[in-house]
Amino acid sequence: MGELIAVYLTVHTPRYCTYEAAFAGKLAHPDFRMVRDGLVAQGRHLAGARPDVVVLNSCHLVSTFPTVVDGTPRHRGVLTAQEAPDLIRGVEYDFPGDYELGSALVDRGRAAGHLCTLADDVHFPLDYGTVMPMVCYLDRSQRIPVVPVSVTLASDLEECFAWGRHLVRAVRELPRRAAFVASGSLSHKIVRGPERWPSAADQELDHRFARMLADGEYDKLWAWLPEYAHVVQAEMGAGISP
Repeated sequence: MGELIAVYLTVHTPRYCTYEAAFAGKLAHPDFRMVRDGLVAQGRHLAGARPDVVVLNSCHLVSTFPTVVDGTPRHRGVLTAQEAPDLIRGVEYDFPGDYELGSALVDRGRAAGHLCTLADDVHFPLDYGTVMPMVCYLDRSQRIPVVPVSVTLASDLEECFAWGRHLVRAVRELPRRAAFVASGSLSHKIVRGPERWPSAADQELDHRFARMLADGEYDKLWAWLPEYAHVVQAEMGAGISP
């Protein structure tokens, strides 16, 4: 029987989607040392968990109306980020997908009445919120199959929560030992300059959010989520939530 064996909240800051930062250990900026060290630690944890597949929800894989599930059997390409070509350019990726799991997710979504679509296209590009954590830190060997899932502008929090349930049920039935990765920021009141941190108040709310997740206070967190997302201007507002 399959199961969801691990869940990660990860980041995708562009300054760490470079070979120098990811593989040569060059510190892109002193203020990001803890971010880099945390990504490396997540990679070690994921390697120890040994999942069959990773389902990754990136804030930069954006759809307007349908939820897009990428079931392409092989993800292969070269990434230069449209929004940051000065920082992310020429990053090669080549790792497996999981068409069967992608199809199962879309089937469950459609059965529940959600607008969704399955991408199975070698020309479907991957975004840096997917490539940066997976290729540079979480699975540098690029051996674990990955199923990218979009954030969808027309979805509310209830629909996002439902997609998390679809994921859990799909991996149980196939079966798969799956890990879920949410790639994005919490508070996201962006300003120019890496030295400009979120406000102390927003950082405290972010830490509270993380503590509630770690402590398993899911009902309390779910009740608080709409208020939290509004106050801190969370990146994309929401993603799918197991």
